[in-house]
Amino acid sequence: MFKKALASALLLVLFTANSSFAHQQKEAYISLLFNERTGKLEVSHRFLLHDAEHGLARVIDGAGDLSIDEATQKLFFDYVQTQFKARTQNDEAIELSPVGYEVEGKYFWVYQEANIPNTESLKLKHSALHELWPTQTNHINIEKDGWVKSLRIQKKDNYKWQTVRLSKDD
Repeated sequence: MFKKALASALLLVLFTANSSFAHQQKEAYISLLFNERTGKLEVSHRFLLHDAEHGLARVIDGAGDLSIDEATQKLFFDYVQTQFKARTQNDEAIELSPVGYEVEGKYFWVYQEANIPNTESLKLKHSALHELWPTQTNHINIEKDGWVKSLRIQKKDNYKWQTVRLSKDD
């Protein structure tokens, strides 16, 4: 009987630890794709649905279920657009247009685009969910001409612009 109780307790601890670990990852993945065919810089933001829901609930009273509530989805979409900024090497703002958003499985996606800027580097900021979770990391992958460069922006970094050279060799 004691062994059975101990085994049950261990399984409960393992299950709880795994569940809480999964909810504490606090990461978003953002992709910037230079699409030469369309002449557009395509931006995709991917958030864990759980993080987005809990973050929005802490910021906005009465926020609904992000997986099904269209008004709440629009609120998070608008929030993400205010948190991501891009500039050229000459500090000219890159005007990102909203494209849309969707729930796909356990993820919430936000899509934006801009005309491909004439610049040799990008300056980027992404502070989504940093005001709520100091451990939030926003990973940005920039893809151009077959190469990929990556940035990681955390709360301690979000006050300054992160610069990425747009050439394969840098």
